[in-house]
Amino acid sequence: MTHGFPIRVLSLSALACVLAAACVGREGDGRVEGELDVTDCWSGLFDLEPNFFGAETYRDTMTLRLQRDSDFFTYADGVSILVDDFRAIRGAPAEGSKPAIPSRYGEVLRVGLPPEVTPPNTPVVADPDPPLVHLNLYLQKTCRTQNVALYAADQVVMAADGTCSAVTQDCAALAAGTPAAVTTAKSTITFTSLFNGDILESEEAEKRIAGHFDVYLADPREACPGGLQPPPCRGHLEGDFDYIYNRSRPYQPFP
Repeated sequence: MTHGFPIRVLSLSALACVLAAACVGREGDGRVEGELDVTDCWSGLFDLEPNFFGAETYRDTMTLRLQRDSDFFTYADGVSILVDDFRAIRGAPAEGSKPAIPSRYGEVLRVGLPPEVTPPNTPVVADPDPPLVHLNLYLQKTCRTQNVALYAADQVVMAADGTCSAVTQDCAALAAGTPAAVTTAKSTITFTSLFNGDILESEEAEKRIAGHFDVYLADPREACPGGLQPPPCRGHLEGDFDYIYNRSRPYQPFP
């Protein structure tokens, strides 16, 4: 998929459950619904109806996948959620000289692009408190004529009526110094449980993955150059997920 800048959210989620022994199948509950405005693909109410739930850990990161059906991601619709440091959300007791890490369960957390991902012609600005969580929606089954992925943004421009329908922005006017009165919205997620990362864990409570998100989706390439304005909103989704991590057999393409 060519975006013009690196996106690691999709690359991790794309392979998470396909290549690793880290998937749950159709056991779990999830909801992903809202509104999308995707050019030449989907405009209006959207309901993913996920029935396949996966998780994969790599060092301190954890990638979750909520998908409709268990097909390859290249032929499916789904949501992937990348957690940069799941221990920072789960919390951890003091160990030796290491201080205890307080749990952040129940806390409303920001969702946005990874710090190293910057749209073209946008200056890199240090964020002293970057988001721990990143989310993207992929519509490979629904949008067969194009490779569609939208990303939860830290901030998006809304339409005048506060929706994501037909959002427009005048980047040329902004560049000329004309101020613009815009409505913006931010993406958030709240976890109530996260898998502890031990693939041999037997306690169900330690393998539970549950939470709620409220995200605004965008194509980061549509942001006004120079960071003058965030990208326009291309979707608003709310979702819930609650499932148990179960280790599965690694994927193999042939019998």
